[in-house]
Amino acid sequence: MKQASSAGLVTGLLVAMVAAGVPAHSENLLDVYRLAQKNDPAWTGAKASYRASIEKGPEGRALLLPAIIFLANATQTNLTESQPGPFTSSYLSHGYTLQLTQPIYQKGSFAAYAAGKLAVTQAQAQLVIARQNLIVRTAQAYFDVLAAQDALRFAKAREQAINGQLQLAQRNFEVGNSTIVDVNAAQAQYDSAVAAEVVADNSLNVQREMLSTLTGMPIGQLAPLAKNFPLQMPVPENMDTWTRAAEDQSPRIKVQQRAVAIAAEKVKGSRAGHYPSLDLVASSSYSNGNSPGFPGTIIYHANLLGVELRWPLFSGGAVSSRVRQSLALEDRARDMLTQTERQTVLDTRRYYLAVTSGVAQVKALEQALSASRKANESTELGYRTGVNTGLDVLNAQQNLFSVESDLSQAKYGYLMSRLRLQDTVGTLSENDLATINSLLTGTYHGVDINSSTQESGRSPRQMQRDVSQPIQDRFRKPRLPQGAR
Repeated sequence: MKQASSAGLVTGLLVAMVAAGVPAHSENLLDVYRLAQKNDPAWTGAKASYRASIEKGPEGRALLLPAIIFLANATQTNLTESQPGPFTSSYLSHGYTLQLTQPIYQKGSFAAYAAGKLAVTQAQAQLVIARQNLIVRTAQAYFDVLAAQDALRFAKAREQAINGQLQLAQRNFEVGNSTIVDVNAAQAQYDSAVAAEVVADNSLNVQREMLSTLTGMPIGQLAPLAKNFPLQMPVPENMDTWTRAAEDQSPRIKVQQRAVAIAAEKVKGSRAGHYPSLDLVASSSYSNGNSPGFPGTIIYHANLLGVELRWPLFSGGAVSSRVRQSLALEDRARDMLTQTERQTVLDTRRYYLAVTSGVAQVKALEQALSASRKANESTELGYRTGVNTGLDVLNAQQNLFSVESDLSQAKYGYLMSRLRLQDTVGTLSENDLATINSLLTGTYHGVDINSSTQESGRSPRQMQRDVSQPIQDRFRKPRLPQGAR
């Protein structure tokens, strides 16, 4: 009996949650991001590339450290002489050599060592880019699914509204209160709405598949974006300050700066082909064997210590060719750095303006949505009193759903612009994603924006019409270069 009561209670709670529109469980943005961290091949590949790239440091350092070689040999000699008389001899000899070489001066090795250290810092910047890119791609895929869900919801609501208008137009035509024009117009709008719903449903399926490609597994219900959330301008509210910060700390610029420095070291390494090299050489040798004409076993011990100078005088023009090639590659690296700097400045300004215009756009569309709802209600009232036609009602409904769709897209675009601005500057982190994630719960600063009518004294429809006011949000302030404060 107790088990039956418990089961009934759970079933009742689930039914109540469904009736109230509350999902039993939904994945939020951070949940999806952590799945992407584990399963996204682009991110795991970037980490593997980083592990491979940082080995260039030890490889370059090894060129300056001692090299020790051990050699061993064993030789069987068979000797036959026919003149002046037949003579045959056979003997076995063996030995070993232990050799140490310590570079004293090798210009090419010094350049390779410097290039290896630069490659490590370049790999670190590339890993930062890959991590920030994963955050942006995850948020984009997440919001694409939410936008597709909104589009499908709007399409279903539009189809239901137009279907109701179609039935009303048919009844009015049957009793002679309207013309066939209203019926035909409503029928055409209804057929269009059904087609739009099919397209929206297909788009949602595609966006879910794209999100699953990122996470490596199917994703269930996603936590939606709160209807009202705080809008904030970039801090500081100065585009030039953000641009200078991007120029100073963008990881994309750092990668190209390291590429220029590495190319310069490779030029030095190519020119090193004209320079001498000096090594300290030490060796210890041992050999044991026989020799024709000498009875018994001959044993050799030899210990050597000295310096070895090598100076390439002519190599057929190969060194000069490598120098010209490395100089051209250095020029290309500098050009790519200039391109990256310009693109970073452009992207910073673009996303800064996208954030500022996104704030204004969301506010304007919220006002437009409130006005469109009032206009739709007035048009429906006018139709019932004979002032407006059925086509007027359909146009008002179409305008309402269009504004709702534009507002949905504007909200997601604003949030993505915030993330992309910080990504361009180089300050984007998981904490920023957590800030965006806090807007998905429907609760902000302890106030439930979807509270019931009993708590607020207003209906959900009235609350949905409220226009949100901007509240200070946790929008990270970029580190500024010296002299920018």
